[in-house]
Amino acid sequence: MCHYIGRLSKAAKAGMKAALADTPKCHFAWLEALLHAIRSRGQDGAISVSDLAHEVHQPLPAISRGLRQLEADGLIAREPAPEDRRKTLVRITPKGYEACRQYEDALSDYFTCVMARLEPEQAAQLNALRGALMDAILAENAARTTKPKGEPNHDENL
Repeated sequence: MCHYIGRLSKAAKAGMKAALADTPKCHFAWLEALLHAIRSRGQDGAISVSDLAHEVHQPLPAISRGLRQLEADGLIAREPAPEDRRKTLVRITPKGYEACRQYEDALSDYFTCVMARLEPEQAAQLNALRGALMDAILAENAARTTKPKGEPNHDENL
């Protein structure tokens, strides 16, 4: 199963990269992470650099490098926080939102083409099972974070 999931991930990433080849300079992963962080921890459409680092589990130097590139490409803007000028807030610019839309459209088109290669019955089975697989993964992850160390977390035959 691990081998299959690894192959699936690698193949999907290669296809997604090819699908994004015709979009503007691709910073999709950064923009998606930033958009998610703003939606989950931000306020008024912005997030502080330190909160972003915490949200994406990356060190501040890595965050700063990524933000510098996004800013240079006009996809984000940084500004001092009004309540504490020592903090820096990050916002996605209209150009950044447009880039996100283009990336999402390109990826949606790619996965629509992938799904079209399946027989209707296969697509229906996949749709029915994807939720069950995600539920099983989330349940196992939750079990692993709540069980004491040393206690078995899954069927030994997996």
